[in-house]
Formats: sequence, C-alpha cells, structure tokens
Amino acid sequence: MKPKATLNEQDYIHHFMSTMTQRSDTIINYILAIYYLFGIAIAYKYDTWEIGIGVGTLNLIIYYSTKFFLKKSKAYQYILSVVLAIFMAQYIYQMHGMFEMHFTVFIASTILIIYQDWKLQLPLTFLVVLHHGGLAYLQNNIYTDPKGLQVYFSQVNFDTETFLIHVVLAAVVFFMNGYWAYYFKEHSKNHISKISGEYEVENIKLASAKYSTASQNQEFSNFVYNTSQNLKFPLSSVLSAIDVAKTKTDNDEIIAHFEQIKEETKKIDTLVNDIFIKSIAIKN
Repeated sequence: MKPKATLNEQDYIHHFMSTMTQRSDTIINYILAIYYLFGIAIAYKYDTWEIGIGVGTLNLIIYYSTKFFLKKSKAYQYILSVVLAIFMAQYIYQMHGMFEMHFTVFIASTILIIYQDWKLQLPLTFLVVLHHGGLAYLQNNIYTDPKGLQVYFSQVNFDTETFLIHVVLAAVVFFMNGYWAYYFKEHSKNHISKISGEYEVENIKLASAKYSTASQNQEFSNFVYNTSQNLKFPLSSVLSAIDVAKTKTDNDEIIAHFEQIKEETKKIDTLVNDIFIKSIAIKN
C-alpha cells in the first residue's frame, strides 16, 4: 500500500500542480487563438464566415466566462474539452465533410494531456461519439438527396463498418492520451515525494549534526570549566608557598628567583581565571 503523503509533501504537490495548471492555461490561450483563427481561415472555401466567426466566438465566450466565474473550480478544463470537440464539428461542417478535419479531434485529445487529468478525455469522447453517430446516421439515412439539404459530415462512404472502426480507433487514441495524462501526474507526485523524502533526510542529518556539535561543545566547555577550577587551588598554593619560602632566607639571589617564579605563576593564575570566567559564560 502506498504511504500517505506528509503535510509538507502535500504542499509541494499542490504547489507543483498549481504551477503546471497556470502554465497549461497560458498554452491553451495560444491554442484557442490558433483554433479560432483557423476556423476563420477556412471559411473562404465554402463561404462559411458566419459559422467560423459565430461558433468560434461562442466557443471562446463559453470557455473564458466559465474560467472567470468559476475561478476556484476545474470546470473550465472540462468546458475546454467540450469546446475542442465543438471546434472539430465546426471544421468538419465548414469543409463540407472533409475527412482530414476529423483528425483535429486527435490533436485536441493530445492537447488535454498537459493538464495531467485523464478525466478530461471523457467529455471529448462522449461528444465525438454523439456527433459522429448522429451525423453519420443523418447523412446515410435521412439526408440522402444530393440536391437537397446536406449534413456535410463526411465526403467518404461512412457506413456502419466505417463508423465502428473510426470510433474504436478514436477510443484507443483517447484511452492512450488519458493514460499518459494519468502517468505524468503520478510520475510528478512520485518525483516530488522522492525529493521531499530526500529533503527530510537531509534535515534530519543537519539536525543530528547540529545536536552532535552542540553536545561536543558542551562537553568541551565542561572540561575547560573543571580543569580551570582544578588549577586554581594548586596555583594559589604555589603563590602562598613562595611567600613563605621568601621569609626563610636572606639570600638575595634566591629571593630574586622566588620573585620571578611568583610573577610567572601570577600570569598563569590570571590566564586560568580568564578561562574559568569564559567557561562559566559558555556553560550558561
């Protein structure tokens, strides 16, 4: 069983996914602009300016209004899936059923991978099946008169066998793109979990090293404190002994040596006192 993410790890994942979503939204802005302009560009072929401008504009209004009014929701991403499917239907109609226009739905399906959410493939799949099934039926069974009203779904014979093959192949593409979206999301989470784990291990090592250093410093401070304290009494005894020894002789040369020893001992005593005072400060 996969362990649950820690609080920090969840924060990292949330931040990463938010950043990826923002970047994906920026890319989608350019893609929608291209889709819209493409619809206008192909309008000259069969004079479908109303469809190219009207449907394209409506698609953009639906997408951006949803994104604006539902800022904290992922609903706009599902609307994007619907919009891309409508653009496909728009292109097919504008080009009077040109079969190549059907391929734009595969481009749309691939584009949705950037959000790393396999569920975004579902609205696209549903609308493609509904669109293809409904219009294929109308073209082959209802509007069959070449001189009458036309559906403009396909320029090739789109019988039941062709329809089933078309839908199955499209479903395979949608499934694979959904899988890759899921895979990339899980890979991102696992990568963040690994980095988070390594970061926590490093924190533990640093904390351990800091504690070890502090412990060693404390031990050294105790050693200095005890040593300086132990030296104070012998030094005091030496100074006292020198004073006593000076009273026991009249030899000036020996007294001079005693004075020199006393001065050097005082220097040592002063140094020990300084060490003792500093060790107390460190200890506290």
